[in-house]
Amino acid sequence: MSAFYIFCKAEHPVGRYQLGEELELGDGSIRSLVRFLRSRGLIEPRGRQGHQLSEQGSQYCRELNEVLLDLVEVPASSFTVDKENFACHLRNRAQYLTDGLVQRDAAKQAGATGATTFFQGTNLDVITMPLEHEFPKTELKTILPAFNLQLGDVIIIGSAHTRLTAQLGALAAALTLLQKKVKRVF
Repeated sequence: MSAFYIFCKAEHPVGRYQLGEELELGDGSIRSLVRFLRSRGLIEPRGRQGHQLSEQGSQYCRELNEVLLDLVEVPASSFTVDKENFACHLRNRAQYLTDGLVQRDAAKQAGATGATTFFQGTNLDVITMPLEHEFPKTELKTILPAFNLQLGDVIIIGSAHTRLTAQLGALAAALTLLQKKVKRVF
């Protein structure tokens, strides 16, 4: 998912070297990722320049962008579990949440320390964690200003020792809620 996200954000073809640098992976892993994305019809080669999104990949990216609004770095706080933290803002995905453990586990499988999940319920003065733990929005003042939350929106914060791993953890956790809409690809 993280490799595909890089292709979605790129305005030009992405080469294996650039992909390896951004994901901090070796050449063999990058070749496997590229092969996987090509086998799913999401990217196509552009000569020696690298790969870029195929038509199917572009369509999937548009669908992804309807749901995944932001991926931003946020400061450590009492709600995060490590020193580096990235948050994903997902539009209208709260109905797919259960207890937040699926998101935490997905983040851990991606190498993160964990994930913290919040959603915007009907009381606009509070933010809710799964299992009905509510917090006044003022307690999250270091995190929430980056987001324009609407009813049903979800924030997932991936936490890790490194920025990249926190970002990968947040994306992996977000994917658990995106699959309800775009399951056919991943």
